[in-house]
Amino acid sequence: MQLHESARGSYPDDGPSILSDAWLAVQGPRNLHMGSTWEWQSRNYSSDVPAEEASRALNELLPKASAVYPDIEKWEFAGARAGLRAMPPVTSHGSLPLLGCVNQLIGAGQFCNFWVFSGLGSRGLLYHAWLGKLMSKAVLSCNEELLPSELTSWKKNRQ
Repeated sequence: MQLHESARGSYPDDGPSILSDAWLAVQGPRNLHMGSTWEWQSRNYSSDVPAEEASRALNELLPKASAVYPDIEKWEFAGARAGLRAMPPVTSHGSLPLLGCVNQLIGAGQFCNFWVFSGLGSRGLLYHAWLGKLMSKAVLSCNEELLPSELTSWKKNRQ
């Protein structure tokens, strides 16, 4: 979404990105990304989105986004992109991200040279920074035990 150059105002400099029924990721005072939808039956594996699909997504998302940021009604649609979400299996704790060292799983020895950071699903926008901080500490110290055990429990199911 872009705010036309002739329009007054802009997204506040200190305004946060927003996570609600529709998320808004601030890209600058006059540029926002809005998302997202689930297209379970889509056979489009490209990041390019057909106009009809983009129109449906906009019609679905704009009312949700305007509930938390009413001024978005003044913004213009600038284009749509598609992507895939890596969804982890459901556990007794729900769908949790997959983090951890994978050396032993790929036959690469005991030292933690290879790591996985995946499966954030629809909450990746919310948790990526916190999980990235945890993961970086674990990688830099070569110590997977610094990660919450719930996020490495997927490995027990693979062994």
